[in-house]
Amino acid sequence: MNQSKDRVLIVIFGQARASRLTWDSFKINVLDELHADLALCIGESPENNLENPYWAHAKYRWVLPEYEDFGDGFDQIQKNRIGKVNDWREVLKIKDQWLGGIKGKEEHPGSAGILVYFKAKLFEFLNSEEIRSLYDRFVITRSDFIWEMPHPKMERLRKDRIWIPYGEFYWGVTDRHVVLSQSFLEPYLNLIDPILTNPKELMKEMVLFNPRSNWNHEQYILFRLNSQNLSSKISWLPYMMFSVREDVTSTRWSIGIYDSDMGLFIKYPAERIRTKLTIRFLLNRKKEVILLPNFLMAFALKMLFFLKVRNYI
Repeated sequence: MNQSKDRVLIVIFGQARASRLTWDSFKINVLDELHADLALCIGESPENNLENPYWAHAKYRWVLPEYEDFGDGFDQIQKNRIGKVNDWREVLKIKDQWLGGIKGKEEHPGSAGILVYFKAKLFEFLNSEEIRSLYDRFVITRSDFIWEMPHPKMERLRKDRIWIPYGEFYWGVTDRHVVLSQSFLEPYLNLIDPILTNPKELMKEMVLFNPRSNWNHEQYILFRLNSQNLSSKISWLPYMMFSVREDVTSTRWSIGIYDSDMGLFIKYPAERIRTKLTIRFLLNRKKEVILLPNFLMAFALKMLFFLKVRNYI
């Protein structure tokens, strides 16, 4: 169990993949650094076995079905919560890809709807097994990150903030990594509730928030936090990691760009650029990530990335 003041649970979310590439850096820089317990909230996969170190080291394992139509999963949650199924699929009229993975007349591309389902189930697992009460902080992240530096310890991250990496916004906030306290679990994870309980009202609110037909998962997260007066609680972390895959590693979305020096695919090259910038400009002598006040962090990271992509630095 965690030896530090805060009890920490790290949740690997979606799939426990790319372990050959990522496990060692994750264990050293995140799991051991935070003295945390490990949980998996993942889909069915042949990789879910003891040869996978994420699976082998997990204290909790929650495996979800890989529906052909994840709308069936939405229906099941709705039946369990309110005892009936309404025409929630009307929300598919709000384009463009924030509910990918759900079949229907207004079907979206991508897999973002699967993430909404997985987050709803993660919240249920944490509550139903009373695990939520055992931990002070929750780190929800991916297994396919190579970590280039230690994750900031929890005592450096205020509990009354939602900590999210700066960048990869897509007009919202990235969903690839987040640090939360208990009080923010429901607002962050329970994205499905307004879809199932009042889809017509949700559609009206979404159009007011963004009338364009370019909705994605990142925007929907920001919209939900804003709807609950929590967007002001977001604090920025610099990128410390980047997503990778092998030829044989499955992926729902980005294939990535092959890096011959590393012998792997980098899924989102901008993540690697941002991580390199952190190494060069935002590490102290102890190799700890420097955490600036929020507005300064946003300004510094924005300007560093702007200069880097234009080859000024």
